[in-house]
Parts: sequence; C-alpha cells; structure tokens
Amino acid sequence: MSLDNRTAILARISASVACNALASLRVAIMEALEMGINKADITEAINLAFEIQQQPINHATHLTEQLLREPMKKPHQHGAHCDCGCGGHHV
Repeated sequence: MSLDNRTAILARISASVACNALASLRVAIMEALEMGINKADITEAINLAFEIQQQPINHATHLTEQLLREPMKKPHQHGAHCDCGCGGHHV
C-alpha cells in the first residue's frame, strides 16, 4: 500500500501533534504549505489529532492488548464421533 504525498504529510502532521513533537510539526506544516495543502485541511488534521490525544492512553493500551491477545480456548473441533450436542458435526 502506498500513500499519496498529501495523505502522508497530513498523517505526519497528526502524528507530530499527537506526540507533541514540535520540531517535526514545524517541518511537516511547512512542507504541507509548500505542497499547496490549504490551511483548513491542515487545521482539520491538527484538530483530529488533538481529539485523539484526549483519549486516555490506558484505554488504547487495553484495546491493543485485547485485540492482540491469543484466544483463551481453541475453537471446538467436530468429528464423525462428536458427542457435544451442538449439531456441528452434521454440517
């Protein structure tokens, strides 16, 4: 997957804001302006990052751990002599 230059620079602006990386933010905004990206789009990317930044980090950590956790038990395997009563072996 390849991002176009406009999308990439707006993502850099958002990431710089979210990380409070001021030097990176300055460079990214200057590049965006030189590319002709309008100020309204830059402001929208910045405001989105501020909105995301308001979410507590522990919520993001919890969600990430939940999504990447291995399943606790393996899916039920059905065989010819399955006696679990779920009816899955007749499928």
